[in-house]
Amino acid sequence: MLYSFEFAKRLIEAAESTFLEGVQRAEAGRTVLYLSCLSCEISLKALLEQTGYTSGELKKLSHNLSALLAEVSSCTVMPSGQKASSIRSRKVVPGTGNGTVGTLLESELSGGSVYPNEIRYGYKVNHYPPEVMLGCAKVVRDWCGQHEGRLARSHPV
Repeated sequence: MLYSFEFAKRLIEAAESTFLEGVQRAEAGRTVLYLSCLSCEISLKALLEQTGYTSGELKKLSHNLSALLAEVSSCTVMPSGQKASSIRSRKVVPGTGNGTVGTLLESELSGGSVYPNEIRYGYKVNHYPPEVMLGCAKVVRDWCGQHEGRLARSHPV
């Protein structure tokens, strides 16, 4: 397997450590944001890989969090037969209508900085706060881990 849930977990730990050291430190916020998005990418790819996606298919999805989320959402949870799109509605920020995994991972569709390049480079990052994306990474990692080995492709190769 190319992608690892354990690696996604370690990225979260590194982001958490950076956050706890002080997000106000120079570039700490950008670091937390980047590591959190990277963890989401790795978690989603690890789950898709276990579901039967080839490395070529996953490479075509690149770093596009929206596309990865769409692929996971198109899968079916076994044995219930329900769509895996339930990941989209998982709350990251309680008490808000837009604090869901779906909203947060599709931020570039609403004008947010595009991961990874617009987060790695440039003078200004236009994205959700680093602590929110760190929470998102944890929710995504947990959801993917809970569904490990339980997804089936809805559109086979």
